[in-house]
Amino acid sequence: MKPPRRIRGKVTAAAILAVTVAGTAVLTGGHDVPAPMRQTGESGPYRELRPAGPPLRAEAEITGSPRPEGPARVGAAPGAPAERECGGVSAELVPACGAWWGVSPGIDSLEYMESRFGRRFDLVHFWHGVDSTDVPGAEARRLARQGRILHVNIAGRAFGGGRVRWREIAEGRWDRALAEQARGIAELDRPVFVTFDHEPDTRPKIRTRGTGEDFAAAWRHVHDVYRRHGAGNAVWVWVLTGYAGNFPRAASFYPGDRYVDWIGWEAYQAYLCDGRIWDAEDHMSFEDTLRPFHDWLKTEGVRAGIDPDKPYMINGLGSVRYTDPSLSVRWYREIPATLRRYPQIKAVQLWQPPEGMRCPWRIFDRPAEAEAFKRAGQDPYVNQRRPG
Repeated sequence: MKPPRRIRGKVTAAAILAVTVAGTAVLTGGHDVPAPMRQTGESGPYRELRPAGPPLRAEAEITGSPRPEGPARVGAAPGAPAERECGGVSAELVPACGAWWGVSPGIDSLEYMESRFGRRFDLVHFWHGVDSTDVPGAEARRLARQGRILHVNIAGRAFGGGRVRWREIAEGRWDRALAEQARGIAELDRPVFVTFDHEPDTRPKIRTRGTGEDFAAAWRHVHDVYRRHGAGNAVWVWVLTGYAGNFPRAASFYPGDRYVDWIGWEAYQAYLCDGRIWDAEDHMSFEDTLRPFHDWLKTEGVRAGIDPDKPYMINGLGSVRYTDPSLSVRWYREIPATLRRYPQIKAVQLWQPPEGMRCPWRIFDRPAEAEAFKRAGQDPYVNQRRPG
């Protein structure tokens, strides 16, 4: 007996990926609400730090010593699987060991970033509105043919303009466009990461789009429309902010285990886009940044009925600069070592501001940090080395 189309497509793609994939990346365009941007009247979603001075005008190459171990982590496991276990990719795009390596090119093209970082990226992130019908677009299809993994985000707003409420999506008002999206995804006949409206737990989205319950209903509806129109190859990634101030309402946005394949959140160290540098005493490591939501998932999330064993994705990451520039460099350099301590995190994606956004997070404007990220990307743990 043949397996269902959903499984056949995913297994076929997994086999292709096992031969062709060497890393990860993200390509952005038309972001809905990029996470590091401050929202009017919002104190989050990321921790505010005390500015210590004007923007840095230059950086020297900086190195630093490894960060000492912190206190015990909830549900985190040391080390990585044995090398003999590595090399496979599951039907749900979960690598047997290691993690996909991602970057959101933003104003810089994927090709430029790959040339600067000296490696091929794999996870490519595209952004669309609930009204979009050209999904995936020509560029995404080209990258998929190269063996890339696509991550498609469907924002809970119309890119063509006009206000959208989650309740309207759940009621089927956007089904025609969603059906076109589903057919486009299905035509790829390989697994594709799909996220509906990332970071719904921000106050601006709640004010304009509805409640957590409205979002969960909309997510389930989008999922079901995709399935009805053949997109059984969609791998669903639920993405929240990861900001502790949003934890009390986080569970209300969960659509249910049968509608979610991966769980994602953001790991931004601070979020202001004004370009100032910050006091070294306010420094948080990459682990410090991702850990709060990880631990929430293992405790409050479990009590709320969220499966603690689903694979995790850091949907976006990035660090501000400090009075001691080596701290920002260390933040990026320690990513692979941190991932080894959190083997359930199977993908990470560097966020970069798209063209037109006045947010000084472009990593190539910070040579030392760019070099640190490049070196981190050379670590075998995020290169998916396969036997043979």
